[in-house]
Amino acid sequence: MWNVNKARSLDSLIIYFSAALVIAAGVGACLLRGFFFTEEMYPFLVLWFVMCSAILLYLYIGVGKWRGSVWGISGVPIVVRIILIVPLLVLSLYLIHWLGEPLSAQGTMNEMLRWGLYASFAFLVCFCALNRVGRQLIIASWSILGMFLSMSALLAVCGVVELPFAVAYSNSSEVSITGARLAGVMEYPNAFGAVMAIFLLERLFAAAAYYVTPQKSAKKRVAGERVIGRECKQTGQEYAGEGLRSNETGSKCVEVERRSEKKWSKCETVSVNVGDGRVGVEQLETVSTAAALLRLLPLFPYAAALLLSESRGAWLTAACACAAVLLLKRQLIAPLLAAGAAPMVAAALLYRQLARAGLAVEPLPGLLLLAGLWAGALLAGLWLYRRQRSAAGSARAAMLALAAAGWTAAGTAVLLHVRERITGPSSTVSARGLFYRDAWRLAAEAPWLGRGGETWRSSYLAAQSRPYVGSQVHSGYLDILLNLGFVGLAAILLMLLAAGWLLAKSVPRLLPPFLVIVLHSAVDFDWSYGLIWLLLFWLPALALAEYKQEYQSATTRFITKSSLITHSASATLPPAHSPSANLQTMHSTSVNMQTMDSAFANRLNSVYPYFRGLLITVAGSFCLVLFVLSFQAAQGERYYRQAVQTVDSLEKVSLLQQSLAWNPRSSRTAIVLSRLLTGEKSVRILRQSLQYSPENPGLSWEMAGRWMYSDDPVAALYWVRRSLRLDKYNNAKWVKGIEGMLMMGRKKLAEGNRKEAMNCIASGNELLRQYRVLVEFEASKGEQHNDRKFHMTEQADDLSRRLSVLASRF
Repeated sequence: MWNVNKARSLDSLIIYFSAALVIAAGVGACLLRGFFFTEEMYPFLVLWFVMCSAILLYLYIGVGKWRGSVWGISGVPIVVRIILIVPLLVLSLYLIHWLGEPLSAQGTMNEMLRWGLYASFAFLVCFCALNRVGRQLIIASWSILGMFLSMSALLAVCGVVELPFAVAYSNSSEVSITGARLAGVMEYPNAFGAVMAIFLLERLFAAAAYYVTPQKSAKKRVAGERVIGRECKQTGQEYAGEGLRSNETGSKCVEVERRSEKKWSKCETVSVNVGDGRVGVEQLETVSTAAALLRLLPLFPYAAALLLSESRGAWLTAACACAAVLLLKRQLIAPLLAAGAAPMVAAALLYRQLARAGLAVEPLPGLLLLAGLWAGALLAGLWLYRRQRSAAGSARAAMLALAAAGWTAAGTAVLLHVRERITGPSSTVSARGLFYRDAWRLAAEAPWLGRGGETWRSSYLAAQSRPYVGSQVHSGYLDILLNLGFVGLAAILLMLLAAGWLLAKSVPRLLPPFLVIVLHSAVDFDWSYGLIWLLLFWLPALALAEYKQEYQSATTRFITKSSLITHSASATLPPAHSPSANLQTMHSTSVNMQTMDSAFANRLNSVYPYFRGLLITVAGSFCLVLFVLSFQAAQGERYYRQAVQTVDSLEKVSLLQQSLAWNPRSSRTAIVLSRLLTGEKSVRILRQSLQYSPENPGLSWEMAGRWMYSDDPVAALYWVRRSLRLDKYNNAKWVKGIEGMLMMGRKKLAEGNRKEAMNCIASGNELLRQYRVLVEFEASKGEQHNDRKFHMTEQADDLSRRLSVLASRF
């Protein structure tokens, strides 16, 4: 017995430990700007993989691993297993690239670390969802995370919380009407708006599903209880007089019980008086003002943050997700109107007020405005809730019309304010079209497995057809296609399909926030934020938790009612003709199936212990590799930051060398270090770094700069041309390359080597000609997407005259 209790306590401990890791991931995403910059994540990832290794060590040792209720997988749906397997498959694909020759070894390593985090998080959050305590923790942490993200951004606008980049400013009316947009801790308004849309729709549909349950007055409820009592009593009398009709009577009792459950859908406590055969039903009212307020509480900050982000994509995807689900669940239309009317009106008022001030208000007036509108939204929402639940006929129609009018007024107030951004031409939309065309052309070079992590960021300068600025492809699906090809994209689509199927079948109210992720990620770089992936895996876990909770509650009620009816009937009837014979049979069948399922799982555990040990060993190996890589990267980043802050050149070189020793894949560190060294040492550092990033334009240009100050014009011209091929819309590189050829020509002429001097001058003139042709071709397309200001400079014209003067000497 002591061993059993010890195993149970250890199982409970690991459940709390897993839930703590889930919460830590959410906190880390908030503190580290949504997990966008991998360099900031290295210390967190070191601790994360240490904790995951501890869990795997626990499994390997075997403490509690034979407890089927905790570690068994027989009760996990196949779609959940797909959701857990696909991240491991993606991680394996990145590992294959990393062992080969990826386009960027640093970028591939970063994606490996990210997907190691995603895969382990998916397992942990789904594991918590299978346990009663764990599911309560992840449900609560979901709500806390959403409130923290929204309130931190709103309080930053009011000047209470200091977030340096919580508000994004722009002088372009195509980017922002007011010149300021709310970005929150993610520092990017579009991604922040998508996250707020996710949390808003999750709470809005939760409130609507809460509203849709029909509630009766106390008088009707008591009358219903009396009717049920009379029917059950009459049934017992009929059964006592006619023993031969026991089966029909028992069916009648079951039907009465079933109708009562369907009619009220409430938590019931059934009390049975065996002496006189009376059955009384006491229904406990679960709906309360506090429960309604808790459901309405987050709607206003979520809606306000979404509107202040001014993200057209987030607004549109939220509307499309709502429309798609409401077409399937039309009974939610009226409750959704009633639940969201007051918060949306208050959010629209706050948006108009803060937008007019450019998101810059004094702390006290801002807080008073925020608190007042929030309180008004809660009170008005609660009033609409009560009226909508209690009214009928024309009164109910009037309440719904009032709610619809509130939604219309809020939408009109917002759309009138941003109508120019919606109806006018958008350069950002057309720029995305350029990104997508260039990305498709780049993906065709490696269609099946891609070219490794961060392919677009590493090669977009060489692939771009216009001189735009965009290190992100603005489509998560295209990003996966570039990194992992059609194989990786098919795996991601399969995972999304499995998650959508799980949500649609088990908890449809969670489908709208999931659709926001799926749709908005197609038109923006949401998947570059680790927070979005965490939310993507969190939603199926919430669905699994709610499904398991309802299943267990239904099983408990079924067993309780069947046993109560059995005892009631056995007091007056023969055991062979019990009214609940069918229920007993169903219950026995259910228990037998569960026993068989558990026995099957035990047989699998006994037959394949070595296989399970092998799986744990492989997972532990992954964690060990990822821990080592994240530790090395963290050390390299630490020394690099120290070097940047150091003034002494010798100490800076020493720190950079230590940084490069810990993480030789960092091209950034190699470039900075090469500029502090001279001669062969500088070239050697660059050559070593080019082995990890062979098509890095920065490394190629640094090599060109080193050779332009040497005596080898052929090598200098090679590296100049290679660098320009990788970054052709760079004015500075064209001018510097032409100037380098001119400088080497003068040097060769001074040395008396007229032939090489003529070759250098000819190479400079050819570069100048190519530069002029490219500028003219680009100018013919217009200035709309010429973000890098690619044109002929005054320095290029001056170099043309100097080359002509030098050529005239021959």
